Amino acid sequence: MTGLPAGRLADLIDRIREIVGDEWEKPPVGRPHVLPLPTAVIAVLFGLRHNLSDEVLGEVFGCSQATITRYHQVLQPILRWVTRPEVDQRLEQTRREGVLVDGFVAPVGEREHHDGLFSGKKHVCGQNVQVIADLDDQVADVGDPVNGARHDAAAFFISGIAERWAGRWDLGAGIDGAQKVRKTT
Repeated sequence: MTGLPAGRLADLIDRIREIVGDEWEKPPVGRPHVLPLPTAVIAVLFGLRHNLSDEVLGEVFGCSQATITRYHQVLQPILRWVTRPEVDQRLEQTRREGVLVDGFVAPVGEREHHDGLFSGKKHVCGQNVQVIADLDDQVADVGDPVNGARHDAAAFFISGIAERWAGRWDLGAGIDGAQKVRKTT
């Protein structure tokens, strides 16, 4: 469901519990939470991983859309904070070892008054998103979305990825498809 091994998920829940304390299960004021903390964390991670609406998550976890929305608002910043050391470590490893660069068109449907979304190559309206991943296929950085009509080579520079990684990697000028890039000396 979350994409995490059971041990890592349990460790993540324990780290979150250290921050929220016993107040999750026994709040000092008001009613208790609908879902216990482990289930709430899983619901938030599941929603983030699969990009599901809060309404769908509410159906899956047996609670209301409003409950899931509140859990997102409370738990997402905590998740970001407790996972920051791993994120920083992964970024440093990526900077040392090498990266893969690729782009994809994220479909957004046809939007009036927004030119340049149609990708003739993919035959879909969308946003071109550039991604840098390490050699273990873990995402290291994501650029700002660019109109889907832009080629990956142009979108790479417009998205801000090239500027953020300049000087660290020989990114080349002809990026098209997944490209392995090497560290500059």
